[in-house]
Amino acid sequence: MIIQNWWFTTLLEHKYDVCPPLQKDIECDVLIIGGGMSGISAAAAFIDKGLKVVLVEKNIVGGGTSGKSAGFMTPDSELELSQIVRRYGIKSAQEIWEIPTRGINLVRDYIKKYDIKCDYREQDSLFLGIGKSGLDIVKEEEHGRKEVGFTNQKVYDENELKTIINSQNFSGGIRYDDTFGFNPLQYLQGMKSVLLKAGMQIYESTEVNSINGNTAMTDAGTIKAKEMIISIDKMPKTFHNLSKEIYHAQTFLSVSEPLSDKVVAELLPNGEDFQMWDNTLVYSYWRLIDQNRILLGGGNAASTFTPFLWNHNNVISGVHSKFKNHFPILKNLNFIQYWPGMIDTTRDLLPIVVRDEKNPNVRIIQGAVGLPWASFCGDFVARNILDTEGDADSKYFEYLSNRRRFTFPIWMRKVISKPIMFALSNGWAKYYQKDQDYKLEEKENEF
Repeated sequence: MIIQNWWFTTLLEHKYDVCPPLQKDIECDVLIIGGGMSGISAAAAFIDKGLKVVLVEKNIVGGGTSGKSAGFMTPDSELELSQIVRRYGIKSAQEIWEIPTRGINLVRDYIKKYDIKCDYREQDSLFLGIGKSGLDIVKEEEHGRKEVGFTNQKVYDENELKTIINSQNFSGGIRYDDTFGFNPLQYLQGMKSVLLKAGMQIYESTEVNSINGNTAMTDAGTIKAKEMIISIDKMPKTFHNLSKEIYHAQTFLSVSEPLSDKVVAELLPNGEDFQMWDNTLVYSYWRLIDQNRILLGGGNAASTFTPFLWNHNNVISGVHSKFKNHFPILKNLNFIQYWPGMIDTTRDLLPIVVRDEKNPNVRIIQGAVGLPWASFCGDFVARNILDTEGDADSKYFEYLSNRRRFTFPIWMRKVISKPIMFALSNGWAKYYQKDQDYKLEEKENEF
């Protein structure tokens, strides 16, 4: 098993445009810094709007966290719907759940509109419980979905599960539709071609080192812009003060050798396809991808919040062992590649979308865990610049503001260390936090 991002291998399947780095001084109406899911979604919102748009990416488009992800397009990320209901109440949970749902629909629409080849496959979401507590969590999720008004879920007990997945030791599961899986790197590179054809300028291998007023500084050129959107991950402390609000959770992905059609039929006896994950604290997640390969991800408690990148295969090997215990028919399956990734997260696992206090023409997106959330946030910020987001959408700023209530104040990182503070804060947000009695009062011109 070698350490290599499988999605980069799949770039050989199609021809993509090459965008050389910036090596001159330019001007534009809108500058987008970061070519991941949020940056590309922001850029797409400006198509045919008559503005000069420039996007810069320090890697290749999609080469960061977005292009390393598993391609799960489900509203669930680090927070289940039942957890959001407990924290915010039913009405607010409905509004928050609209964020990833709209992000999913946005990406689906772009894939179909522009005919982007990215292994798009309709896959129902299947959340699986382990043990008695797992079954209880599944039932809580069902209850939460019903409270919010969803009717498209189905709950399976242990025996019923065996009719749709050939597994063991899962105590139950809840399934819902209108979700899909795809190759995120192929999607983002495909969207890059769409943006180029629309007349936008894209510069890869171009890192913005600093911002001075309305000018972004790179090693070989500058970009003067009327409006800026910053949607980078792993933001350096020297770049912006908002970096203190973000830390990372480390996870691993791996890809298997191809399965035969016979084994796939045994694995999914009803012939239905799913994207699946379990209820453990550091959960495992898996789905079928092109060529009948299994994409499997996960981690462990020891490596999730380490301050350094953990490259050794011992973590993902442990994920493989647990996975094969649930799927004995795959006990001899070989995984050929694995790769680590650090996912930026906030203290409460919801994204941050703000305007810079000192420079209101700069908007910043941080900590969008999950591609659907990132997709919405990029589009949302772009529409805010265009003034087309509408009054009904202003409600989202309350949930995305960095002034919302966090259990642990940011200064605590200096007392107990940033990794420990984020681990405690994330755990509290998932299982205990309640904000139903809290209302954020908007500052003048804040959004």
